[in-house]
Amino acid sequence: MSRLLLVLALAGCATAGQSTGDAARRADAPTHGDAPSHSSDGAIDAAPDAPPGSCATPTQGMIASWSFATATGSQATTAASTTATGITAGPVSRSAALVAATGSGSINSSGWPTTSSLDSTKYYTFAVTPPSGCVLDLTTLATDTKTSSTGPTIAVLATSVDSFGQTTPVNLNLVSSSNLMVTGATGMVEIRVFGYSASSSSGTFRIQNTLTLNGTLR
Repeated sequence: MSRLLLVLALAGCATAGQSTGDAARRADAPTHGDAPSHSSDGAIDAAPDAPPGSCATPTQGMIASWSFATATGSQATTAASTTATGITAGPVSRSAALVAATGSGSINSSGWPTTSSLDSTKYYTFAVTPPSGCVLDLTTLATDTKTSSTGPTIAVLATSVDSFGQTTPVNLNLVSSSNLMVTGATGMVEIRVFGYSASSSSGTFRIQNTLTLNGTLR
């Protein structure tokens, strides 16, 4: 009788231990879809970070600037002196319909229209392009301008985003900023500065010292 009781007791202990181990394994097992990933060394990997923004070089403020400090005025082009990271900025130049004129520390021209409306063939021009993956907003253009006594009395700027249809006034013979309304550009934007209403076609209009384009790259 004592031997039978010992056999039954040992069997009961084995069953209880097996049940406890099974329950522990079930409790530790992850539910479907929640299983963590493991690296090769057995450590649990963290969830991947959210993907970064597509623009690698976001910035706000100066987009590009051009210095005319050493220019003669009659040069064909003036290269950009400073650009925001990633920005491609073309040189400032005059349209073929204008006549180059000397004027230290500037880009200078004569041949401006004497009519009370702009001539779409007579302007200063430059262009900027954002890097791939970024969009460009342009907010202001800071200019320092000077005209001769018979030069243009009106100047405006326009951009290629609307085929130069909308214009913004440029203050002549002083340093000032003109508003731009370019939002979300992903490709090249050309900016033109038109002068007109001169009293003589021999009158001159120059952009001098520094020209600065401001905005946001995002």
